[in-house]
Amino acid sequence: MQSESFAVIIPDRGDRQQLTMHCLKQIARMTLKPDKVIHVNYEPTGQGFDLVERIREGINKAGSTDLCFIIENDDYMPTDYFERFGDMSQHDFFGQQTSIYYNLINRTYTQLNHPGRSSLFTTGFRVSALNRFRWPENTPFLDIKLWEYAQDHRRKFVDTGAIGIKTGIGLCGGKGHRMIFGGKDPDLKWLQANVDSDSFDFYSNLKC
Repeated sequence: MQSESFAVIIPDRGDRQQLTMHCLKQIARMTLKPDKVIHVNYEPTGQGFDLVERIREGINKAGSTDLCFIIENDDYMPTDYFERFGDMSQHDFFGQQTSIYYNLINRTYTQLNHPGRSSLFTTGFRVSALNRFRWPENTPFLDIKLWEYAQDHRRKFVDTGAIGIKTGIGLCGGKGHRMIFGGKDPDLKWLQANVDSDSFDFYSNLKC
């Protein structure tokens, strides 16, 4: 059982209020809860991507809490999300080597395999392990840079049960918001079988 304190960083631009409210409810229902929930939500300074600066702001607000996880407010996390990582004391980076994505706009889904790295929405790290990391300019693909750096560190990969939900709401970085995936789910049965009942009610009624 995890005993070390940890924080969650939620980057936000104020353009997904419904999604943020659901995200916070998901965290509140978790069986292992973070000690800090850092919601980085301030007025955008421009029209471009500002994900990197928001993550860095979240790290600054974490203060002495060394272990941080990124949660993006549009994605699904099961109630035992953090418990699935088990003992995290011996590792620097945490994630999942596959990503499951679901596009609510066209009701399609897919699973992507990416050995050795994780998507940002299932990424955790020790701030102390980032001492030599060169932060890139603002980009929606921060996860790739982080996991390139993580190759020389202690990594732990698990099945998180998380699903990257594509809604097209707000400023979206990944191209998956515009894609039609291979798995078809016209009656939402796949989604219903893979998320909890509260999240299914939320996503099935969300206007995309």
